[in-house]
Amino acid sequence: MSKKGTPTFVMQRASAVILAPLAIWFLWSLTVNAGDDFTAARAWLSDIKNALLLGALIVVGAFHMRIGMQEIIDDYIHGRLRGALLALNWLAAIAIAAVTLLSIATVAF
Repeated sequence: MSKKGTPTFVMQRASAVILAPLAIWFLWSLTVNAGDDFTAARAWLSDIKNALLLGALIVVGAFHMRIGMQEIIDDYIHGRLRGALLALNWLAAIAIAAVTLLSIATVAF
């Protein structure tokens, strides 16, 4: 029995542990700022602490998503399609993180 899945398992669990407090912070922030207009939301996001925490939520979330999708692809897709989907999975995770971080930077600064 090979132990090739152990690092992936540990990375997925570690990213889940990091995501839990970030998600709680984000949900709390949404609740506190519910009903605010764009100016108030922009002011909230202009606080460097909020911008960094939101960026961390997005980056770790995209990483966690990539690992989960990779496991699904590895388990259920075989043949040449598997390699293409794994590459697409990487590209999607990078694109999601990059576009979202750019959006945060645009709104915050």
